[in-house]
Amino acid sequence: MNLRKFFRLKAPCANCPFLKAGGIELNPGRLEGIKAHLLRDDYSSFYCHKTTHHTGEEEDEDGGGYSPSGKEAHCAGAVAFLLSRGRHNIAMRLAFIEGHTVPADFEPAINMIATES
Repeated sequence: MNLRKFFRLKAPCANCPFLKAGGIELNPGRLEGIKAHLLRDDYSSFYCHKTTHHTGEEEDEDGGGYSPSGKEAHCAGAVAFLLSRGRHNIAMRLAFIEGHTVPADFEPAINMIATES
């Protein structure tokens, strides 16, 4: 995995679901579920919705089994959420240690996102 490319997004998209206001509308409880999943362990990531599906890979007909194309990026809103909670998933820790990005790159994003679970 190219961590520099995976963490290329430093700010949430205009309709990022993690935004305090203006985020894409999700089914009730979906965002809370995503946040809980991110906090449950330190190996889970959340792809930016703008870097999935249109890359040629699709979910199975039942909505599961997404097959990554390698063009995905970690959601900057999800990174900001994890940082706001003092949590770093494994990919984040590796990217920070290897110098591909630093937590300070995401500080402006923390003010833009809903930090509660």
